[in-house]
Amino acid sequence: MSLSRIRSEFLNICHENGWKCTSQRLAVYEFLHHNLSHPDVDTVWHAVRRKLPALTRESVYRILNEFTEKGMIRRLDHIDSARYDSRTEPHGHFLCEKCGRIVDFNWPEGVVLPGELRGKKLSHMEIRLVGICSRCTDAAEGMTQ
Repeated sequence: MSLSRIRSEFLNICHENGWKCTSQRLAVYEFLHHNLSHPDVDTVWHAVRRKLPALTRESVYRILNEFTEKGMIRRLDHIDSARYDSRTEPHGHFLCEKCGRIVDFNWPEGVVLPGELRGKKLSHMEIRLVGICSRCTDAAEGMTQ
């Protein structure tokens, strides 16, 4: 998607949410747009600060929380620190317990809510698998040979 199209999309989002379209919000949005690396607040802050050196970490954190509240991104907690996910449709995560890498995987076919949860209001459902990724496994095997 072109930068002008991303900016136009963001202007609409700001209008719908009653936000001022600030350069700070726009820079964070542009960085996150289709970013599948699950960045933490410091990664977003360091990347956006290249364009906006005066931007504070606290401002980035506030913006990320605003985006989360509006469903534009998801916050992944209970890792080492909060991470943010620009992919909001149902999908799962594999977390490498060795290097901390997070990899998306598509939602498995046929996943249904357990009977006791039907009719309850859910904000989202998550499948999270934890183990050792192939990069770390391959690196460990290379060291033992």
